[in-house]
Amino acid sequence: MSKIKGASAVAIFTISLLLLGVEAWGQPSMSIDTATGRIMIRAERQRIREVQRVRDEFRFDTRQIQIKARLLELTEDGMRKFGIHLERLSGVNVPLAEIGEGTGIEFGPEGADIQLAASRIQYTFSRLMAGEEKLEAIFNALVRTGEAEVLSAPQVSTLSGQVAGIYVVQDVPYKISEKAITPEGGVIPEEWGYITVGIILQVQPDIVGKDLVQMSIVPMVARYEIKAEFGSEHPVFYREISPTNITVKSGEAVVIGGLMREEKTEIVGGLPILSELPIIGNLFKSRYETTSKKNLIVTVEPHIITPREIKGRTKKVFRFKYALAQEMADRVREILSSQGMVEMNPREAPPNSILVRDNEDKAEDIQTLLGEIGTFEEQRREETFELLYSTPQQIKKAISPLLSPRGSVRIDEEARSVTIEDGAYQVA
Repeated sequence: MSKIKGASAVAIFTISLLLLGVEAWGQPSMSIDTATGRIMIRAERQRIREVQRVRDEFRFDTRQIQIKARLLELTEDGMRKFGIHLERLSGVNVPLAEIGEGTGIEFGPEGADIQLAASRIQYTFSRLMAGEEKLEAIFNALVRTGEAEVLSAPQVSTLSGQVAGIYVVQDVPYKISEKAITPEGGVIPEEWGYITVGIILQVQPDIVGKDLVQMSIVPMVARYEIKAEFGSEHPVFYREISPTNITVKSGEAVVIGGLMREEKTEIVGGLPILSELPIIGNLFKSRYETTSKKNLIVTVEPHIITPREIKGRTKKVFRFKYALAQEMADRVREILSSQGMVEMNPREAPPNSILVRDNEDKAEDIQTLLGEIGTFEEQRREETFELLYSTPQQIKKAISPLLSPRGSVRIDEEARSVTIEDGAYQVA
């Protein structure tokens, strides 16, 4: 079996001639998948080798797609206003898929019950046909009034049929086991685990027509909360997922709503002076927890990259020693041309790097900009961490190998804290 992507009519005709001569013997077959641009061939190995030889004589190009995404967080009032504005736009609120059922998986330490919750969230999909400018105006108005916040506005490029991922996440530590003393007097240190929480958006675009793109979109919201069960507190993690398939025109935006993110904040109050006294100060303090729910809106816009756009572009990878790739990507987007794009941490590049595609003049401007702001002095960061379980000496020993030659670690035994000074990348 052989697969050929993006085959031309001449190639298909040539391959057909190769297969016709052995139809009575091996019953070869050839099928064409117009949705994915593939040819599937079943034949004897000798004929497959002949087909592969013919394939190499033709040029098969896989087209590229640029994905523009935007993740915004809206307040309750902001979400209500956004819905009103969206309904007023002509051609908007056209359902492209059935409303999906979210699946939440709740899990904790080993031995805890696992619960499955159907319809924990609901996603709605709308296609924007009235133009991106009107949607941009709505978002800008909500941001100015403080009712919306742009979490991320990445642009990634991928080949047709390949997955592009957009991540706004963080790794959260949680304790798996407490420190214990063995009968022999030895010490078993506490064990920690890490879980990734935040927002993940995976998009697999396929070109299915001259200007049509079929997208498989998988939005996921991961969150956690602390629960007291089995006599101790432990984190419970949730995953909310709802995949769908949508077909849109190149340059047409898809609006995804119905995602929720929950934030908990502990507020500590108390009487001045008295609440700061040792031991008895807690008697004059009050603690309470507030929970706020934020609505998440995601827009996804595919753009089929034409050969003319690719021809005039220069591709360059920038790796940062002290700066953060995310921050540098945001700065680069401010000076890109309308056809330029930037990709964070591409697979073919080293960690903490960006890949920029733009014309040569813009590439030189970007090189100058990054040369000025990527230095150690510009990216110097200092942060103090208070320690609860480990000693400052242990942390210093573990962190020192991760620092650059210009970094340093200062410890404060009395305050049980360490202060790290280094570039933004190392401190992060």
